[in-house]
Amino acid sequence: MPEQPGQKFLVVGTTLAYLLIGLEVLFMITPFAIFFYSVYGPILEWFASSPATAWLNEFFLPHMIFVGDPLLIGLSYLQTLFAIGMVLFLLGAIPLYYGRLFKKGVVSFGPYARIRHPQYLSLALSGFGLMLYWPRFMVLIFYVTMLFVYYLLARNEEWRMNREQPRSYQEYMARTWMFLPGEPGGKLYRLLFGWIPSKGLGLLALYLVTLGLSVLAALGLRAYTLDRLPQTVSGDMHLVSVYPRSVEKLQQLYGRALESAEIRDFLQTNRINLAYLMPGDFFLTGLLLEEGPRFSETKLKRYPHLRNVERGKHDGGLVKFFRLGYKFFQTIGSTRRVYDFERIIFTRTREIDGRPASPERAFAIGVVRNPALVIDIDFETGEIVSVQTVSGLHSWGELPMPVL
Repeated sequence: MPEQPGQKFLVVGTTLAYLLIGLEVLFMITPFAIFFYSVYGPILEWFASSPATAWLNEFFLPHMIFVGDPLLIGLSYLQTLFAIGMVLFLLGAIPLYYGRLFKKGVVSFGPYARIRHPQYLSLALSGFGLMLYWPRFMVLIFYVTMLFVYYLLARNEEWRMNREQPRSYQEYMARTWMFLPGEPGGKLYRLLFGWIPSKGLGLLALYLVTLGLSVLAALGLRAYTLDRLPQTVSGDMHLVSVYPRSVEKLQQLYGRALESAEIRDFLQTNRINLAYLMPGDFFLTGLLLEEGPRFSETKLKRYPHLRNVERGKHDGGLVKFFRLGYKFFQTIGSTRRVYDFERIIFTRTREIDGRPASPERAFAIGVVRNPALVIDIDFETGEIVSVQTVSGLHSWGELPMPVL
């Protein structure tokens, strides 16, 4: 099939949109975040303004909360496919450009000896890892779309190669797979949609079915995750720990906070029904709290060594990106226990129209969560060392973040 202007626009537009959305996690921790979100932020806010589209901004896997579940831990490890796929993509370019440079005709050595499009397969693997690293429903939709775009690109390249070298390329196609051994995608298409006379309509039907099943699977994963969060309920208050901890410990910390009349009055007045519990120096606090992991002067006086980290908390760039990634993989399947104080972030929950959300809807799709009060408790003595109201924003404003 020749490459038409509309197809080229689809390929370029979808690719750029997927990369911008998928690489949000990279931009958000760099100095360019203010420029990135000046364009991207209003799009997310527009989606968040309607119940019909708010789900696109939501996350279907945990990112800030580490769940001790084998399935979810396994999916976390699959995030490494982002880097593995990019390495395989670059390795696949070597025989391709070597063959073109030295005019070897149809490139059929290296990975091309068994697969006709190893680079698209590598990009699909890399995109899957990226989607798991920053799992918005919106990213999922663009990822599925990109898979079909890769297929169209591959078919277009084969059409051109058959025109340039018909005999040799036909022989090459006969002995190699397109993407995967046995070509399961082609067999599935023929089984389900082979009866449709138009190949274009058949592909459209396959795309819509695949997209629908992917979204349903993601919704199922989200429900599965919520069911396995390290959490408990005390009255109307949902207590969620960012690391696996016992129900008794969560209840104990919450009970210690309620010993303060100031805290009790605030929670009652503001109808707070959600609280996150974490180490005081939790490295992903910015996803919840604009003020960052450490900001209390009382606490800094008590733990002077924290001032060094406080001074560098706004550093950005690629170094910070990879450092966060390294810390993230360190935490998979483990619980960090070395810290000076506990932190509780009490969070307001409200519906899209501004009404307070009921306790049972604390984690419902479309519910807005804003930090309201931060409590720091000494790890050893259980003494409350800091009580502070906060801005209600996280480090990137009020945009939806992965705080399941």
